[in-house]
Amino acid sequence: MNFTRIEIPKPARFVSTVVENHQLSSRYFLMVLSKPEGFPDPAPGSFLHMAVPTSGRFFLRRPFSIFDCNGETITLLIVEKGEGTRILRELGAGETVDFLGPLGEAFPLLPGQRILAVAGGVGLAPLYYYQKFVSRTLDKRVCPECYQLVYGGRSEEDLFLSAIDLADEGSLLATDDGSYGFRGNAAQLAEVELERNPVDALFSCGPTPMLKAVADLAVQAGIAHWVSLENRMACAVGACRSCVIPVSAKEQAGKDVKERYKTVCHDGPVFNANEVIWERLPEP
Repeated sequence: MNFTRIEIPKPARFVSTVVENHQLSSRYFLMVLSKPEGFPDPAPGSFLHMAVPTSGRFFLRRPFSIFDCNGETITLLIVEKGEGTRILRELGAGETVDFLGPLGEAFPLLPGQRILAVAGGVGLAPLYYYQKFVSRTLDKRVCPECYQLVYGGRSEEDLFLSAIDLADEGSLLATDDGSYGFRGNAAQLAEVELERNPVDALFSCGPTPMLKAVADLAVQAGIAHWVSLENRMACAVGACRSCVIPVSAKEQAGKDVKERYKTVCHDGPVFNANEVIWERLPEP
């Protein structure tokens, strides 16, 4: 399959101010930041590595995929998981944050190909931004109408319908409890959609069990699959190797090398799903 890698700008350290924190549900919120001078336009799949603004309590930064970016603001979709993300959620307009970015490899451009993008939870961020990115760049090689987004949440609350026009934009929606749209998870809805409308490639981002299910769908359908993975990370530049995942390796110099390791932060987070050793993938 022909594909084009999107060039990732060189990352740097930036200081920005919070425009607003918009609560989407009991767990999720959108953090809108002012776009710092010199911050390059990020590619879909890249992320920011943000410091929690406290007096030395949190040593490690937090990685967040970019949900949207325009000429004035950067938007992040964040789920509150602990004390660090709670502090970020409580930041008010005008407060400052420090981050590195944009970081990581992006989803590719697939000229003339039909794509089914499957997202769950905060995995919505890069796949939602991909659609925006393609539309804004007006790349004649890529047809926005050839991109179909499937998104699933636990319940209707996790679909953010009052804040994000997913249904109006043509996205296919699923809930585990059946409170809105398809009853089931995003991978199950993707399976139904593949039977109705075959595609050339799958993109996915979300919880690891969902990603494994989508990988199985891609194998069964015999189509390409790119996946954005999550993992705990420290440096975010590939140096500390705390976020490695096992990937398959070819024979080297007559030696049967069955696997090697790549970093989610630097080699990823987007990978060709065929190289991931799914049965040994760590849970983030």
